Amino acid sequence: MRRRELLRKTAAGMLAGTTVWKNAWAAGRLAWPGPIGLELYTVRHLMAQDPVRTLKEVAAVGYKEIEIAFYPHATWFKAALRETGLSAPSGYFNVPKDIDDMKKQVDAAHRVFGVRYFVVGDNPKLDADAWRKRADFFNECGRLTQQAGIQFCYHAHFHEFATVDHTCGYDILLTRCDPKLLKMEMDIFWITYAGKDPIAYWRRAPGRFPLLHIKDMRKGVKINPQKSPAPGGPNPFTAVGQGRIDWRRIFAHVRLAGARHIFVEQDQCNRPPLEAIKTSYQYLRNLRLS
Repeated sequence: MRRRELLRKTAAGMLAGTTVWKNAWAAGRLAWPGPIGLELYTVRHLMAQDPVRTLKEVAAVGYKEIEIAFYPHATWFKAALRETGLSAPSGYFNVPKDIDDMKKQVDAAHRVFGVRYFVVGDNPKLDADAWRKRADFFNECGRLTQQAGIQFCYHAHFHEFATVDHTCGYDILLTRCDPKLLKMEMDIFWITYAGKDPIAYWRRAPGRFPLLHIKDMRKGVKINPQKSPAPGGPNPFTAVGQGRIDWRRIFAHVRLAGARHIFVEQDQCNRPPLEAIKTSYQYLRNLRLS
């Protein structure tokens, strides 16, 4: 009896120790252990003045990846990436006018920039029928990018979530487009501004969101999915970790999204952009799940 009691207490102690260790590990686990990227739209004005120097400064902050914004037509781009140690897995391109326009853009994405993700997004106001036609066209676009070894993605803002015919444009894209041909780059700011829960969409379409824009919303901003918050009003954007979005909750579910790359973005900065992106980087690099 004494031997059985000793074994029972030993096993219980080991189990308790394992539970404590797991809890301690979870509490200390980095929210995002992978490379942190930057959407270059954040530093667009600096890029216009001196792109190579700007890329060096972005790398000096600690960023390892970038997303190309309004892609540069320059042969220096790949050389600059090699020099800075940055990589560009994704590019934000223009919504194609037709299939011929798409072919030209895919060629540039593949040959000049070597991206693995081809992202488009334009925040249009469309009716349900127009969204269905756009979804069918996006399926064609996705087939083209697949031939080049590139994944086609859509980046939504807020008009995509407006109700049309008892649904919304975003939902039409999710259901009508082949999941292999169209995946999503979710912007956490804009889906929050539209009054939607990103995690609800991740549960609905797990693995469909390989790219995330990590963008924070200033506290006190009123949600109004029918109108942009930017023109004529106070800056609604702030550095990551300084606003109202619960980033621990977001990153606790990020595997459900299927996220492979994250890109910090701040559309407007109230201080020098390089200072803002440093604040965001340091917050994300130190963020742990509790």
